[in-house]
Amino acid sequence: MQQLAQGASKPSLRVETQERRRHRRVQWQVRVRGLTGEGEEFVATTVDVCAGGLRINLARPLSEGENLVLYIEDIGRVEGVVTRVLQEIGYAVEFRVPVRKRDKIADQLTWLINKDRLGLSDEREAERRHGGGQVVATYSNGVSVACAVADVSIFGVALKTTGPRPMIGDRVAVGERKGTCVRYIEGGFAIDFRTLDATDL
Repeated sequence: MQQLAQGASKPSLRVETQERRRHRRVQWQVRVRGLTGEGEEFVATTVDVCAGGLRINLARPLSEGENLVLYIEDIGRVEGVVTRVLQEIGYAVEFRVPVRKRDKIADQLTWLINKDRLGLSDEREAERRHGGGQVVATYSNGVSVACAVADVSIFGVALKTTGPRPMIGDRVAVGERKGTCVRYIEGGFAIDFRTLDATDL
């Protein structure tokens, strides 16, 4: 019976690991106002963020398991719970939101993080992933081509152009981001940023 009990816990651990990997953290510094479980106000700065939570720098004591209400700049009101006290001055906070809200946060982060780095104009609602903005893509051979953004994510961008397309596997720079052409789409091509600058978001 003991062996069965131990075996039953393994799938749960795998699910938790998959959940952590599904929400990729990106460095993004932004101001956060918050309320502790006792209603005390505080102001903090994010260290990094993902759709499932964030890490904050905060020079005041919080307890693991403490419920928080956060007001994140450009994101809005989010409820969360302190899941870990970090060695440095700060805390890891997990969002406690419905799946639909979490997806919306992911879309907002996708747009906010990539908007400036790709040089996109803010022509669309933050939660949308499709369309919006013109960029210049520079290929490894030095050719620069004007492109329209078909869709964008933290991991990459799909571009449409009437100009020449890079070869599959070629390096391509878009604004501050650099990646690799991984596939062709109708009237364009897709770039994966993880191949070159996954740690430089």
